[in-house]
Amino acid sequence: MKSSLAVGAASLWPLRGHAAGTAPVISKITILPVPGEFARPVAMNAYDKQSVGKNGAIRLVRAILSDGTVGLGVEGYVPIKDAGLQFLKTMIGVNPEDVFRWDGDRIAGHSDAFAAQIQDEKNCWFEMVLLDLVGKLRNRPVYDLFGPSIRESIDAYDGSLYFVDVASGKGADEVGRVAKQIRDDGYRGLKIKIGRPWKWMPGEAGVARDIEVVIATREAVGANMNLMADANNGYEGKMDWAVRLLKECSPYRLTWIEEIFPETIEDYTRLHHELQEINADTAVADGESVRDMDSYTPFMSAGLYRYIQPDMRTCGFSKILYAAKLAAPYRVNVAPHNWMSEMGKLACLHASKICRNIPVVEDDRYHDFALDTSAYAFRNGQWLVPQRPGWGIDLSPDYELFSRLNQEIVIA
Repeated sequence: MKSSLAVGAASLWPLRGHAAGTAPVISKITILPVPGEFARPVAMNAYDKQSVGKNGAIRLVRAILSDGTVGLGVEGYVPIKDAGLQFLKTMIGVNPEDVFRWDGDRIAGHSDAFAAQIQDEKNCWFEMVLLDLVGKLRNRPVYDLFGPSIRESIDAYDGSLYFVDVASGKGADEVGRVAKQIRDDGYRGLKIKIGRPWKWMPGEAGVARDIEVVIATREAVGANMNLMADANNGYEGKMDWAVRLLKECSPYRLTWIEEIFPETIEDYTRLHHELQEINADTAVADGESVRDMDSYTPFMSAGLYRYIQPDMRTCGFSKILYAAKLAAPYRVNVAPHNWMSEMGKLACLHASKICRNIPVVEDDRYHDFALDTSAYAFRNGQWLVPQRPGWGIDLSPDYELFSRLNQEIVIA
């Protein structure tokens, strides 16, 4: 079932760089809910009300050009409403290449006419669709539109190991068991969830279980695997518990601690000082909720962050590249956040291809049934990006089935 929201919407800006009527322009945009699934059932994190489960759904976006070229992307986490639909209407009739500012054959930013609209946090997600179109029009992978490749393959860590001990009613060893499976799947790194004291095991029992889980996971996967921990701010207002956790886990070598509590300069400075007393050196990663990339600067200049984590699905590809450029002088790495979006992961891979300080990507192990991503290869813990145009993916044959089962929004 299809719902047509606009007919004949015209571009607000004139085309540039092509004679009028000669360049392919966006003639239709569609939004369709499509199902997918994780590689294994996902439990809960610090703030969830229940286990995530194995199945999920995202809203897949297509933009179709007047020459039949199709660009693909995924909507942000919050479904677009009236203002977002009005924005999409303005994109009808637009040549996607005109959205960008060019330096020769490389994208150097957004053109003046479109910058404010595309960089608005409500619209950033649509850049993914535009870049797929431009890559296909120029017969080049998205990363190659911005710069030369600096690595052949990209490290990835599994980010899907949640509170399986709580969900199953078993102990910390259950987390270790799943961690070993992840290692056997070929991953060189994984991220576990902590923050049980927030609601699932309140008080000291939750702190003790978090510590047990870190130890059990390290013992299960061995020394030669990167191990990260994400508390989802589960230690908010509990500095003493956070310090205890990191001090007792220090011998087990966490690559980073993520979102231990809501980020403030004061709290992170105190945390660093407390850890320095025992010569602990756990890196801090944070910032998945940040929308203004410049707001990372005070934390980086104070030496408080060693990883920043802007979200690809929310911030968009260009802002991730800007964050990497901003972080480089501080010797800070970017590990883009991504969740329940296979396309978001693939976009992170393209960013890593051209940015030295994006050395690793988050792999949520989620697959959208509407997408054929078989051109990408995972080998020895690393992803290989194909030399195909755009994001290098196609719609799967199931897309037509989903379009018959679900209401497809059509803007034309």
